[in-house]
Amino acid sequence: MNVIRFLQRKTDCSVLYDYKTFRQALRFMRGHGKQEMPLVSHEGFYCGVVREGDLLWHLLDHGGYEAVKDDTLGSFVEKYNLPALKITADDEELKRASMRCSFVPIVDDRGVFVGTVDSRDIVQHFVDEARRSRPSVTA
Repeated sequence: MNVIRFLQRKTDCSVLYDYKTFRQALRFMRGHGKQEMPLVSHEGFYCGVVREGDLLWHLLDHGGYEAVKDDTLGSFVEKYNLPALKITADDEELKRASMRCSFVPIVDDRGVFVGTVDSRDIVQHFVDEARRSRPSVTA
């Protein structure tokens, strides 16, 4: 399988940047209806995934909204909390990665974020493939 066939390019993805603030992240995620989003550095390198839970725990651990609203995402989101796959990943890697998150982050050989693959697309591909390979039963 070719990862590129399923790739949603970075220009079409909703991403957060590590220099954005807690407040900006909350508003952006809410506005886009997302519970998790890729985190990318200013230079375009993949940093990890920001999840609603990351924001909630940071809020609770550091004194509430007023205390954290101006914290940058890069200062508290655990780097590489969801490893990205290289664009050359094989079927097995893609299957395993699709079980960890609603999307699979994809990077090039330099670690630069190039986009995501939606986990539902991967699952649907393998379901369709299994149906095609199943022998048909005739009565």
